[in-house]
Amino acid sequence: MILYIIAQLYQPKKFDWTATLRNNDKNPFGTYIPYTELKKIFPQASVQSHRAPAYNVLHDKNETNSAYILLEPQFSPGKVDLEELLQYVKDGNAVFVSAMDFDDKFLDTLGLKIKYFSGLLDTDSTTVNFVNPALKSKENYGFKRSTIDGYFDSIKKFDSSVVLGINQKGQPNFVKVKYGEGEFLVHAAPLCFSNYFTLYKNNDEYVAKALSYISPSVKTLHWDEYYKSGREGADTPLRFFLSNTFLTWALWLTVAALLIYVFFEMKRRQRIIPVIEPLRNTTLDFVETVSSVYFSQHDNNGIAKKKAQFWFDHIRQHYYLSTNNTDEQFVQQLHRKSGVPEELIKTILKNIMRADAQPKVTDDLLLDVTSSIDQFYTLSKT
Repeated sequence: MILYIIAQLYQPKKFDWTATLRNNDKNPFGTYIPYTELKKIFPQASVQSHRAPAYNVLHDKNETNSAYILLEPQFSPGKVDLEELLQYVKDGNAVFVSAMDFDDKFLDTLGLKIKYFSGLLDTDSTTVNFVNPALKSKENYGFKRSTIDGYFDSIKKFDSSVVLGINQKGQPNFVKVKYGEGEFLVHAAPLCFSNYFTLYKNNDEYVAKALSYISPSVKTLHWDEYYKSGREGADTPLRFFLSNTFLTWALWLTVAALLIYVFFEMKRRQRIIPVIEPLRNTTLDFVETVSSVYFSQHDNNGIAKKKAQFWFDHIRQHYYLSTNNTDEQFVQQLHRKSGVPEELIKTILKNIMRADAQPKVTDDLLLDVTSSIDQFYTLSKT
């Protein structure tokens, strides 16, 4: 166990390629570097990071000359948050939003439709560039993972929309949409603002140029962490332990030791569970007792009478027929309801009448009565 713990502590740290886009994540697809560089790009602006919905941040503030930056794996604001963002832009501010998956209502409001490449790419990755000749690079910006392939395949509001960036196929992936007195800067490839992309070759230029579409005189920059990290505060009382690798190991080892202790203590001290005999089914005993009485007395007349009574009772309960008159109409009705041939029904009635007429029922006649009735039960539908 000690050797295993030492090996875990000194093994090379593995990169987490999860696209978190969080400003405190230094893994490849975090945004620690772009967030820390914001102050250099906007030296006069106050940078504020928020883990609260846009409504909570913007409501009743009446801001002007500010911008809201949202870099999200998935951007799905609620109705209230979306209305607050729309009003915020309408008042003359800017919203820079980039996501892999946008809320349909948000895209419909701006007249956009997003799409992603399908199939294998010819190169290592999609490459991107700007449309403005003053910002356009001689070589496209790209990196070694095929993850910046989103683009807008439909732009409906041409009078208020401007294409700012494209991919290597000329498809727009960065669009400015005028809305009221402000503007939305919508980007379809948020990993272009990740740590990995920023550090690859000269891609830091792309990040700076893309963010430069926000007014350089902006006073306040709001950076969103809510839509990818949730609200501020601990999601669990164990957050402090889980935030540190060594404390996490200590926590799980403690839990495992407690579970092993409880398991062995429970096994050693558990009381013997008494064996409870199930209730005995006495039906068979009753049948054997009654049958032995009839057999010892050789009461064929009683047995035949009981068989007939049980059969008539079965007909009344299951087919709802009166057994007071067993004429031809009765035979036909019982035949239709039970599906038993008329000949067998007539045979049963004939055997019962013969048994009633005999002062002493013979063994052969009793056998005829029993076998015909048993055959009826076998052939009947119920």
